[in-house]
Amino acid sequence: MRLPCTDNEQGGKNGIDKNKDLSVFADKRLDEINNSMSTLTSRVDDIDKRLEELESMEDFEEFHGEVQVAMNSVVVNVNK
Repeated sequence: MRLPCTDNEQGGKNGIDKNKDLSVFADKRLDEINNSMSTLTSRVDDIDKRLEELESMEDFEEFHGEVQVAMNSVVVNVNK
């Protein structure tokens, strides 16, 4: 008994090309995600340092405002 053919068997070279295209797309997307995560990690580190400075100065009003701006910035970057 023969099992049903896979796309690669039916499509011949076209099936292989489709898999290669999908692989290239996935690799490209993964690179974009890694770059975004690197950027966000760097941004969060900068925000953390700035918040520590404000906290040590006990400027809680400015601290609160910058926390809001920082969180909004991170959310916007995550949603891209």
